Amino acid sequence: MKQIFILLTIAPQLSNAQDSLTTEKSKVFSFAFYLSPDYSFRTLKNNDGSSSGDFVIKARNSIETGKPGFTTGISTKINGSKRISGETGLYYSNMGYKIEELTLDYQQPDPGSPTKMRSTVNFHYISIPVKLNFTAGNGRVRFIAGAGLAANFLLKESEKFTLTYADGSERNKKESSTHDYKKFNISSLTSIGVEYKLKEKIFLRAEPTLRYGLLKIIDTPVTEHLWSIGLNMGVYIEPG
Repeated sequence: MKQIFILLTIAPQLSNAQDSLTTEKSKVFSFAFYLSPDYSFRTLKNNDGSSSGDFVIKARNSIETGKPGFTTGISTKINGSKRISGETGLYYSNMGYKIEELTLDYQQPDPGSPTKMRSTVNFHYISIPVKLNFTAGNGRVRFIAGAGLAANFLLKESEKFTLTYADGSERNKKESSTHDYKKFNISSLTSIGVEYKLKEKIFLRAEPTLRYGLLKIIDTPVTEHLWSIGLNMGVYIEPG
């Protein structure tokens, strides 16, 4: 009789656990649309350790600064368990940096030549991320942290110049790069944020995310590693 009483006591709990497990399994996949306004820049590295390389880095750091960029795309989340999930997708991102306004001096002044110049360097990438997420919390709002890598494929690199003339007028000029930038790179991904359950199968997520290029983008004595930090905002939808 004692064994029957114990069985009757725990049976509802076993049933609830089974229902929870079934529900969890039925929500293996979810899909998201992402948009992240970013701030992007680069770090410089002296590959040969020369004094001229140090001079170039110091000079560039004095005139270059970060620029606004963005990342957008689609993502798929794969739930391994209630707390752990994997994520991949297809992203497009714009990264780069700006060259602050420079005064142009000429040995032989020409009234028709610009007196000042500034420019923006843009790198356009298609990225495939692979990321592992850890979730904490049981309510409508849950905390989420993630880390992973992304394979980045360079679509193009361009530079937009803004020329200022003596009369105050400005002229914009866009040029494709003549540098031999590498077509492939790998970046690390780290994020931490919150996920909010809006409806039964719709979740909103906001997570500050750092992306850092692990490989140099060009083979030169002074090379660059691109990075960006942004607020990744997504809407996750569970099918079915």
